[in-house]
Amino acid sequence: MREPYTLSWVTPSLAVGSAPMNYDQLDSLRRQGIQAIMNLCAEFCDLHWIESGEGFEVYYLPIDDEEAPALAELEKALDWLDEELYLGRKVLIHCRHGIGRTGTVLKAYLLRRGLGHKLADRRIKGLRSQPANFDQWWFLRKYGKTQGRLSIREPSLERSQAVDLYPFLADWERVARTVDARLESGGHGEPCGQANDHCCRDLVHMGLAGAVYLHHFVSMTFGRRDREALQARALKGCRALREATRETGGATLGEAVAKAYRAKDILCPLSEMGECQALKQRPLACRLAGVSGELRNEVESWARRELNQCSAGLWLAFAGRMETGGPLRFPLPEVLAGKFVQTFFHRLAGM
Repeated sequence: MREPYTLSWVTPSLAVGSAPMNYDQLDSLRRQGIQAIMNLCAEFCDLHWIESGEGFEVYYLPIDDEEAPALAELEKALDWLDEELYLGRKVLIHCRHGIGRTGTVLKAYLLRRGLGHKLADRRIKGLRSQPANFDQWWFLRKYGKTQGRLSIREPSLERSQAVDLYPFLADWERVARTVDARLESGGHGEPCGQANDHCCRDLVHMGLAGAVYLHHFVSMTFGRRDREALQARALKGCRALREATRETGGATLGEAVAKAYRAKDILCPLSEMGECQALKQRPLACRLAGVSGELRNEVESWARRELNQCSAGLWLAFAGRMETGGPLRFPLPEVLAGKFVQTFFHRLAGM
């Protein structure tokens, strides 16, 4: 059976086409695997809302017909496209007819990925989506001069996800379920983030496995606007952490820094109206909040051993070698802001 909407695939995860004009075509996009849409139609001011309402992750970059985009707005849109492809989502770029504006943005993305004009032209050869007039070609000529050419490795359109995260994510969930079951059986059944928010101003840390799990959860389940709002709150926490570190002259894992951070009364970025927006995915430290005595020692000792092993496995999978220098620990605000990735790669590079 022929689909009501015909996609032109540029890569296995990136497609171009015309504007979907009815719900049958939107259903067809979903059946063909499209999860995110970059809408370039300035003339259809409501279409992006309809697409979003149908469950697609949507970025709206309105461009007038036969025009080129503003450079600053294009860069924001291509940042979004990079993120969507990195997260493994299949993305459609479209204008009204899927020709000039779509072709201009598509080629700009290929130039940004380092292909250069010749390789980019070869990639889009045969597609309807092509720059269609002098203004669009001239814009791309200027844009291409701002983008570097890749010379060390073969140009790549999408970041390769060589590491299968599923086994590590499943391990983290197994540990979390076991901890929750043990705490409930021990009579501790009112977790922070649900029954109270007592620990939601503490400086919480987690290992590599917990950081990757939480970051993956937020990336895959929060919409773009929710992620941006969460990141803004997380960056506020990062600034407070830097201030607390300067004031005490200590390391971010130290008790003095943790005390100074709590004194700043910064609410956890995941907390909303007294409830945790990632209750099932919250770190071990949050799960153990309010638990004391033998039960805490027993559960924490076992869980940290399991999670450290999981983190070591993740490090080995990413780096191809055993970790040295002790397990990494990341503050929650840096995890939610994405800054933990920089710390990870600094360690990976031996910095």
